[in-house]
Amino acid sequence: MKKILSQNKYTQLLIVLVTNFVLAPFFHGLIGELLSSAIFLYAIIIIVRTFSLHQKLFRLYLGVAGLAFALETIAILGWYSPEATLFLFFIQAIYIIYLGVAAFLILRDILLSQRVTADTIRGGICVYFLIGFLWALLYSIIYSFDNQAFSQPIILPNYYGQVIYFSFTTLTTLGYGDIVPVSPLAKMLTNLEAVVGQMYPAILIAILVSGYVSSKPK
Repeated sequence: MKKILSQNKYTQLLIVLVTNFVLAPFFHGLIGELLSSAIFLYAIIIIVRTFSLHQKLFRLYLGVAGLAFALETIAILGWYSPEATLFLFFIQAIYIIYLGVAAFLILRDILLSQRVTADTIRGGICVYFLIGFLWALLYSIIYSFDNQAFSQPIILPNYYGQVIYFSFTTLTTLGYGDIVPVSPLAKMLTNLEAVVGQMYPAILIAILVSGYVSSKPK
């Protein structure tokens, strides 16, 4: 069972990421938001646990996850001042560290894999989703300090679906034009995400797929 779990670890994470992405617009309630965050954090922790990390590093990463969930719970429950911009910034920064480290570790694991499997390709897709969520957090930080950075609000009260929507439309270079970056920093980040969104699947995913095809018995 442990071997099967290890061989399909990215499949499980991809299911969680896609489920969170699809159901995000419906997670308005208190329980729904907390449940979504808990499942999301738990899924990534399970994946990171399979890596060859020093025990202290894993415990530190586990502590970051716990801190992120605790702070988000406080924010969802409204146990803070609405004007506490620094508190919101701290939550978003913790999540950026958490998702950034997860994306790095998964990507490193994929690139160091001696054999490309279907699960490895799914791991590459997981990183693509994590990039979209990571940029959504960066946009949230910009908006927290400058609510004129975008042409319309990207964060609504207790709802982050708008900023996730903007991040993924930018990542996939759809660019509907309903939300437009206004400040120089916002413009720079959207351009950078669009470049990453084009280069990542064109290079890394293509390499993984070609490696998988070439490794299959003929």
